[in-house]
Order: sequence, then structure tokens, then C-alpha cells
Amino acid sequence: MSDKEQANQRTNDQKRKGRIVLFSSIIVIILIAAIMAMVYRSQKQEDAQPKAKKQTTRTQTRINYAGQPYIGSSNAPVKLVVFSDYRCPYCKQFEEDVVPKLKKEYIDSGKISLYFINDTVLGPGSVLAANASEEVYHQNPKAFWTFHKALFAAQKNEKEEWVTKELLTDIAQKTVPSFDLKAFQSALNNKTRQNEVDKDTAMADSLGVPGTPAVFVGDQMIDDGLDDAALTAAIDQALANTK
Repeated sequence: MSDKEQANQRTNDQKRKGRIVLFSSIIVIILIAAIMAMVYRSQKQEDAQPKAKKQTTRTQTRINYAGQPYIGSSNAPVKLVVFSDYRCPYCKQFEEDVVPKLKKEYIDSGKISLYFINDTVLGPGSVLAANASEEVYHQNPKAFWTFHKALFAAQKNEKEEWVTKELLTDIAQKTVPSFDLKAFQSALNNKTRQNEVDKDTAMADSLGVPGTPAVFVGDQMIDDGLDDAALTAAIDQALANTK
């Protein structure tokens, strides 16, 4: 083989190796992209699941309603309770989709009263929001529900640390008449209401609450509080049992 032919052969070999490297690189990129897509889909599916916490065993059968915020008549024959977390998207769904229906169909007519109890399952931001809500309730029980709705309305993706002292203070100043800023800041900075938050969490654990939102009609926990049919059936049955 002449020198020229050998040179051409080497050139062709180099081009062939270059194509192989390029092809291999493309395959690797495609595989990496596929793996990333699978991870993303898996994460999205995980996000779509109800917010669960570490499994607990039910050691308490009755709910302590004392000192908890509620709407409706204190003499309503049936009490409904939601254990909730301000950072939980399903809790926001319950607040914005289910509560208005309950209010129209049962609460305004005096058939049931609805109690809200903190269950902080999503980390420090949840605990901070719970302390803020407890302080607002102690300052002005009537204004609590306005603050409560505004805080849920401000909710962002649960992966974001959106609950801040500045946000909570801003919402409280806008929703609570005769607002005691100093006491509120103490609740945020020193967790002066943490005892109440801890009691709520302990009660949720003792009742075997598996995650949020957890809805009780009387002392009966509903499997899916976002299921209109199941919730309505439980309420109607509880009302029938009072007659």
C-alpha cells in the first residue's frame, strides 16, 4: 500500500472513530435525558399523593374541642374537625372547595360546627404558620378565620419555603383589627404559642391521624375528607343518629 493510500486509510479510520464517538455521546445524552424524565415523573407522582406522616397508632378516641377555633353554632348537634397544615396543598383544596359547601349546606343552618386544628407535618414553615395562627386566634377569635383564609390563599408550592415572618406579619396586619404587633412578633420569634401547637400535634398523633387534611365527623375519621359523597354521607348519618 502506497504512502498516500495509507494516509487515506488513517484519515478514514479517524473519521470512523469520530462518528462512533459522536454516536456514543448522543446515546449517552439520550439515556441521561430519559433517566431525568423518569425521575421527574416519579417526583410529580409523589407530589400528587396525599400528605402522609409517620404512621401512628390511635390511642385516643375522643377529640378535645376546647380552645379550638370553629365556625357555626356551639350548640350544633354534630361537630366536624379538620386537622390541617397551612403548607399542604390538599388542605388548601379542602378550605377553598369543601368548606364553602359545608357552610352553605350544614353550617349556616346550625346542623354542624367546623373546627380547625393544626397538624404541622411539612416542616419549620408549617410550625411557624401554626404559631402565627394560634397567636391571631388568641388576639381576636373572630378575625382568625379571615387570617386563616388569607394564609391559605397565599400558599405556594410546598417545595418552596414561602412561609416567612414578613408574610405572616403582613397578612395579620391586613386581617386582624386592633392587631398587637409586639405579641405577634414574639409568637414568631420566640414561639410563645408553641405549647398550643404541640398539644394539637399530640392530639392528632393520639387519634391516629395519618396525614393532612384529616377530617373527623364526631369521633369518626373519614377516609377521604375531599370525597364529597363520603363526607356528606358521614354527616347525614351523624345527624340522623342525633334524632
